[in-house]
Amino acid sequence: MINTDESKLKAALIRKRRIELNWKQEAFAKSLPMANSSFSEMERGLRPITEELYKTITTKLELPSLTNEWLEEQKIIMDLIKEKLYFYEYEEASRLIKKLQKQNDFLNNSLLFLEYNLTLFIYNVTFNNSMELRKIKVLKTYQDCLDSIQNYQFILYQGIAEKNKLKLDQAMKCFQVLLELPYTVKYYTDLLYYHVAICFIQIGHLTLAHNFNKKADALFKEEGNFQRIAYTMMHEAIIYSQENHPEEAGKIYKKLLKTYSKHLSDHTVNTILCNAGNNYVNATQYDKAQNIYKQLKPGWQNIPEIFYGIAWTLLQTDQHDKLDEFLKYSKQYPKNKFIKDMLEIINLQRKSNNEKEIETKLKACEKYLNREGSSEGMIFIYEQLIQYYETRSIVKQVKYLKKLNELNKRGMQYEQ
Repeated sequence: MINTDESKLKAALIRKRRIELNWKQEAFAKSLPMANSSFSEMERGLRPITEELYKTITTKLELPSLTNEWLEEQKIIMDLIKEKLYFYEYEEASRLIKKLQKQNDFLNNSLLFLEYNLTLFIYNVTFNNSMELRKIKVLKTYQDCLDSIQNYQFILYQGIAEKNKLKLDQAMKCFQVLLELPYTVKYYTDLLYYHVAICFIQIGHLTLAHNFNKKADALFKEEGNFQRIAYTMMHEAIIYSQENHPEEAGKIYKKLLKTYSKHLSDHTVNTILCNAGNNYVNATQYDKAQNIYKQLKPGWQNIPEIFYGIAWTLLQTDQHDKLDEFLKYSKQYPKNKFIKDMLEIINLQRKSNNEKEIETKLKACEKYLNREGSSEGMIFIYEQLIQYYETRSIVKQVKYLKKLNELNKRGMQYEQ
């Protein structure tokens, strides 16, 4: 039932609970009675714990008496939560988490305390719950007590947490540890390839992104994971967009929406439409972009990038009255700094005598995206700076052309 060596788990639970109750090691050993050196070895999992001694210790530490049946039932719930998260069944996963947390005190004082905290960690990373992610100290303290599958999950989700914060170098350090392992783990190797591909897309290593994305896609298809398949297809389209093949990207988006949209949530469909719209915006195919945005489902306002795509399309198609109305409408919804700056630049570009302010904003965006490590946004900024300097400074235009070319070539450097 419990994968990790039970004696190590018992030792870890004793140590954790003793510290929580402010028992000094020497004083607790003396109360048993037991030599401090022997107790210290036992707490580190270097000395076996007899059943009789374990019962004595659990009584002193006020640990609950729990049946194997109860532990088995809770473990099944945790496994099910992880499976639901893998298949994007978030509502059911959230319902099960609430059920699990009702047993919080019992679980934190049972042999499942590490598995319980690991499940909460995976759940909170999935929903990018930054406040709750601070509560991983117990996992780091007792990481040597995790079995190989638990450790794989823990390292993977630490990497995903770093990726969510756009700390791509840190994320890739975690992922590289797993890529070098001689074994794979059902569901979690799929997710490893999936998130590695995302990191490579954001860094600009497009060939590597393509390779890992294909691996993830094949595994998701084996499991019938339609939500994940949809995202890998979208990532493939994004790669084509970044390689300046918008028509190929468009074909993927069309196939994706036709084949899988009935299996997808409105949020997923909107995410796909957002990227499809950006593909056509970057290709200056604004009529196609408008057709994409007309397909948005309710709740699209929760995806900030859509505001930029729609606003830019309205600007480039000279729909200034609609643009005024849209920019006013967009103010009520939260957006990150990049999207806010983009909307301000769009607003400035249709008015005269704002060139210096536009240049300042574009350079501020460049600095922000350099810090965040977003190559996709950076490509757009470089394109705008090249266009801006076209009639103002050939030297600066060439400078940004070189930067753009370097960024676009990153994805091919490993082919050579």
